[in-house]
Amino acid sequence: MDESGVLWSIIVVVQQGRGMPVFIGTSYPKLDEKFRLILPAKFRDRLAGGVVLAKSQEHCVAIYTKAQFMAEAEQITKSAPIGTPEYRNLKRFYFGPTDDQTPDGQGRILITQDLRDWANLGRELIVTGVGTHLEIWNPTDYAALMAANEETFANYSAGEVKLS
Repeated sequence: MDESGVLWSIIVVVQQGRGMPVFIGTSYPKLDEKFRLILPAKFRDRLAGGVVLAKSQEHCVAIYTKAQFMAEAEQITKSAPIGTPEYRNLKRFYFGPTDDQTPDGQGRILITQDLRDWANLGRELIVTGVGTHLEIWNPTDYAALMAANEETFANYSAGEVKLS
């Protein structure tokens, strides 16, 4: 548990010969008056080298390690036809508001106005681990997303979700 009494976990899995952090757990922090988030204590050492905050799907903000963000960025830049307007717009939406930071001595990072607007973030937040990264959510939006998808998860069977 961190100093706020919230349980966080991190495990390391080996993928293609290298350790990759897997983020699990959910916390309910608040932004301070300067719009900073205090990173969970258990993650601070792993994130001390720097984080990247980016817009993510369903209007949340993703927190990546720098290494994981570079892997994600490589996938985006390799996967789409360069000459299309859709690809250029994808790059603008994804890379433009993305912010890289090094947490301060107390483990705080700033969530920029652009990212707060994207995810409709106020002072109250939900931060949840989703495997390769963390997501920051507006609590109302997160509750609605989870409620809308709980039956799909409850009835999930191996092999039903196809990854391309």
